[in-house]
Amino acid sequence: MLCLCSHASELAIRAAIHLAAQPPGKLSPVHAIASGTGLPAAYLAKIMRLLIRAGLVRAFRGPGGGVELGRPPGAISLAAVVHAVEGDLPENTCVMGLGSCSDVAPCPLHNQWAPLRKEFHRLLQETSLETLVQTDLARRAVVSVPPAEAKTKR
Repeated sequence: MLCLCSHASELAIRAAIHLAAQPPGKLSPVHAIASGTGLPAAYLAKIMRLLIRAGLVRAFRGPGGGVELGRPPGAISLAAVVHAVEGDLPENTCVMGLGSCSDVAPCPLHNQWAPLRKEFHRLLQETSLETLVQTDLARRAVVSVPPAEAKTKR
């Protein structure tokens, strides 16, 4: 079965979210991003070069150097991150891995997969790094608040 994004894209998204969560102007060394996200540093450095080449990340060398987002988090979509790593996502990717899958040459799951593939592409286009950071912060706030029931049972 087909994975929706490559492993490299998944790592790029995780690293980009990490950068988006940093205060504006804060430079993050690649090794700090690697340790903060649990990503392999050498592989992350290669991914960062792709994000830099695409203009999504800026790099600063020297003491105190590091990387930061090249644009505001709200202006960077997941599609832009995936595109920087993988290039254009194929429109006729077969979920069963059978090569091309289209209305003319459908796979057994084509009728179910085609609308999901379209929705997945829309999700990548419409979801910004800022949205993901805000969602993660909200989730963490909810998780860190003890349930009301736990307080009343003591």
